[in-house]
Amino acid sequence: MKATVLVTGAAGYIGSVATEILLNEGYKVVAIDDLSTGHKEFLSENITFYKSSIGDKKALERIFNENKIDIVLHIAGAAIVSESVTNPLKYFDINFCQAQNMLDEMIRFNVKKIVFSSTCAVYGIPKSSDIPIKEETETKPINPYGESKLLFENALKWYKENYCLDFISLRYFNVAGATKNKGEKHNPETHLIPLILRAAYDKNHELMVFGNDYPTKDGTAIRDYIHVIDLNYAHLKAIEALLGNKSHNNFYNLGYGHGFTVLEIVNAAKEVLEKEINYKIGKKREGDAPTLVANSIKIRKDLEWIPQYDNIYEIIKSASDFYKNFIQY
Repeated sequence: MKATVLVTGAAGYIGSVATEILLNEGYKVVAIDDLSTGHKEFLSENITFYKSSIGDKKALERIFNENKIDIVLHIAGAAIVSESVTNPLKYFDINFCQAQNMLDEMIRFNVKKIVFSSTCAVYGIPKSSDIPIKEETETKPINPYGESKLLFENALKWYKENYCLDFISLRYFNVAGATKNKGEKHNPETHLIPLILRAAYDKNHELMVFGNDYPTKDGTAIRDYIHVIDLNYAHLKAIEALLGNKSHNNFYNLGYGHGFTVLEIVNAAKEVLEKEINYKIGKKREGDAPTLVANSIKIRKDLEWIPQYDNIYEIIKSASDFYKNFIQY
């Protein structure tokens, strides 16, 4: 048996795929999730599961007492940009304050390694000359979601300096796609590809495209879509680097290095699904950047991360297969 990994947010979209891959790679998995947005049915029977939030210090104390944790994969968090604008308190509480409770318990129990699920939202609206975005690009969030994640990244830097905590922060771009039995099942759903699928399969539903006057080729926002399996193999590479005390940087972008506009994704979905997709143009959402595309050269070089699913048609197909089998409205 390899090391024991504590996965926070383990019953969510990304976390459930993470636990599956870690188990397949021989790791022991301890999972925590309050199931406020996660799904218990996504979790394997071969893990030790605790139903709790990361803000519950007694629950965390129990976890660290009952298990010899070697490393934490911290995925739990609130992650809807538009909601963060209207309810910033929730985002600073969950993404920073509660997460810092976890850091304190880690230090108390001498767990000194963590992989953190961060976001490209820490960059705010980068200059056109900074795209694709490098890790050295100025961090200047324009919404509480990005700000709360950046605050935790800064906390990690101070904990490293003062408590010898070693960490890797992975700045996700747009995660998409599905495995055979795990995918996006959010309520409410805010991510583009699942919303496109709903519009395709439910004729009573119309996709809302937020803004068509961005400075892009068709006026809609550009994002870098990364398959959830490739993302989770990056988690694995980061865990291996930390456990093996291998040379690494603390911050890595996770994306493919090229982006698609919203309407390009809609058109790609039409091809894959062979269906019409009804949509209408709405106002821009506050806190949305025009273009977010990753420069991921560092993680490919440093951690030897080699993505396998860099194909938007395959991403949409995998999401569609999951949607048809597991989503009911």
